[in-house]
Amino acid sequence: MNLQNGDDDKMTKFKKHLGEGKEIEIGEEKFIIKPLTTDEAPLFFKFMKLFDGKNMDLSKMDGDVSAAFTKILNSTLQKSFPEEWKENVEEVKQFGLRYMMELFEAILDINIPKSEENKGNIEEMKQRLAPKQ
Repeated sequence: MNLQNGDDDKMTKFKKHLGEGKEIEIGEEKFIIKPLTTDEAPLFFKFMKLFDGKNMDLSKMDGDVSAAFTKILNSTLQKSFPEEWKENVEEVKQFGLRYMMELFEAILDINIPKSEENKGNIEEMKQRLAPKQ
């Protein structure tokens, strides 16, 4: 990003609080998963309706929630892998489907507000989402 007239300093003050994403490992490959933005907040909150405290209630999974999940996953893939998305979007989407649980664990980890109260709930949700080994 080429910012002029001191805009670099303005961007830095926000960026230093965001982090660069979360590194995940799939096989022997490492991937950086980028956080969502406020544009995806309504979709993220819609998906979070599945969680009742610490538990995932799949009876709440309907077409709207499923569509929200898909949009969140695709948006995350597009932000995390912009070049690959441009070159071969279908392959990236297939990757997203194949590794959706690992990806969504990272999505939860980097997008849920961090507080002491949420920390235990987040860990329990991630354990429930984790693929069985």
